[in-house]
Amino acid sequence: MKRGLRHPTLLHRVGSLRSARGLSLVELMLAMTITVMVSGAIAGMLGAVTSGVGTRRDTRAVMILANAAQSRLSAYIAPARCLLAADGANLTLWLTDARESGTVHATEVRWLIVDEAAGTLDVSYVHFPDAWTQAAKDLEDHEFPASTDWNLVLTLYQTSGWIAQQSLIDDLDGAQLDLDQSLPINSRCANYQLQFRTDMGRVPITVASTIRKHVAPLM
Repeated sequence: MKRGLRHPTLLHRVGSLRSARGLSLVELMLAMTITVMVSGAIAGMLGAVTSGVGTRRDTRAVMILANAAQSRLSAYIAPARCLLAADGANLTLWLTDARESGTVHATEVRWLIVDEAAGTLDVSYVHFPDAWTQAAKDLEDHEFPASTDWNLVLTLYQTSGWIAQQSLIDDLDGAQLDLDQSLPINSRCANYQLQFRTDMGRVPITVASTIRKHVAPLM
């Protein structure tokens, strides 16, 4: 064979190798493009899923707050005999007639008070030392008319160290109380507008509770 000529089979193989290299590069670029598009779509989908999950989680948290506030306030307001006083968002209840006198005694009163500094709504009540006899407790369990200044009664018993307190609601950032009557003692429904501090910011929740059987004191 002459040196100037190339074997046709060799030329065919070289051409095939060149074609193979060209197709591989196109395929690689196409694959990279598809990968980038798919990655972008996946990232967008994951972002939407994450946002949706976060929204559902926040909604669930607000529902838990609302249910807890409703049940805890209703545990005091619903069985109460009547409302004695209201001062801003603070509420004084005649919870029960434990002495069966038809009149209000100190141990039968509950004070629902908003502590703005602590961000809580607390319940306060008279609690005598456990070591006391029942006669000693009855002696200090004074009877009061419905027109009494109940904040003054609370202060008097606090000074003596006979007030216990429990927190009903936490994470408050404000509260407002509306009654269905102008005079608290005639009211049956207490409507609380509560503002909660959450990861979403300030969340308003309305909680309403009604006295099941309204009974005013005899005096």
